[in-house]
Amino acid sequence: MSDILSQEEVDALLSAVSAGDMGASSSERQSTPSYSSESTAVADDRPVQIYDFRRPDRVSKDQMRTLQNLHEGYARLFSTTMTSYLRTLVEIELVSVDQLTYSEFIMSISNPSCIYVFQMEPLEGNAIFEINPSLVFYMVDRLFGGQGKALEQNRELTSIEESVMMKITERALSDLKDVWEHIGIFNPKIANYETNPQFVQVAPPSETVILVSLEVRMNNGSGLLSLCFPFMVLEGVIGKLSGESWMKAQRSSTRETEKIVRKEIETRSVSVSAEIGNLTLSVRDLLQLHKGDVLLLDRPADSRLGIKLNGQLKMEGKPGLIGRHKAVQVTGFINKEEMSYEQ
Repeated sequence: MSDILSQEEVDALLSAVSAGDMGASSSERQSTPSYSSESTAVADDRPVQIYDFRRPDRVSKDQMRTLQNLHEGYARLFSTTMTSYLRTLVEIELVSVDQLTYSEFIMSISNPSCIYVFQMEPLEGNAIFEINPSLVFYMVDRLFGGQGKALEQNRELTSIEESVMMKITERALSDLKDVWEHIGIFNPKIANYETNPQFVQVAPPSETVILVSLEVRMNNGSGLLSLCFPFMVLEGVIGKLSGESWMKAQRSSTRETEKIVRKEIETRSVSVSAEIGNLTLSVRDLLQLHKGDVLLLDRPADSRLGIKLNGQLKMEGKPGLIGRHKAVQVTGFINKEEMSYEQ
């Protein structure tokens, strides 16, 4: 037979409902563990981590660090390549390696821009190599004989400019192939060129992508270039991006590369020449020269000398003697544009 509540109990229950305090019964209070105010405070002070279900982190922090180390090496290698290609000092620095959605990446690109879609065979899917327009026109002006000036107003590239930038992008992907040798053997190939980012669809808008941002600095300007790898492209090698796996692969490939490079260098020969000065003589004076005559050159004896390797000016030095033999001491590497003496 069910218990019948007295009027006092009914009044107490109604007052508890109106006050919003539905207390547990005595039996429930006995079975429910009690918490002190101190333990409650500790529970409230625990750090809360924000997690966005629309942007799940599909690449771990360890794998992101590996990608960062990988592309720091790429920045150094590509910097050397561009310095040689543009014949001016080019500094490239890794800015960030971020994990975001494909739609966010597309919205960050200006229109028009210089966008190359490329494949990394045998990986499935396409990736993006994007160059900021200000940087594009600097490179084009430099290669066409100018000092390197960016345009005030952005525009699309002409067919000739596209051809020039295609060669630069091919060099960039070649360096990317060399750096990614620590992960595997890939063959990056340009699949398409586009100027409008809205027409580039290599992944669904909500797909997670890895965005590698690099800053390129030169004498008269700077700009950004970006590498975008959808997760579907990296999915086949994501297991090799752990720190331990990458270090093992790097050590083994470094030894093999060192042996190959050493073997190639040992079999090469390079002609080295140093020009100590110039002198203009008439044919009459030339015919009247005798042994012991002194010729006055156009440079002081202690001036810098340009040292050429295979006819290319690469170093500077100063003349001297080693025993009874004439010699040139290398004092440093130089940029041809910075040479102050006549060649």
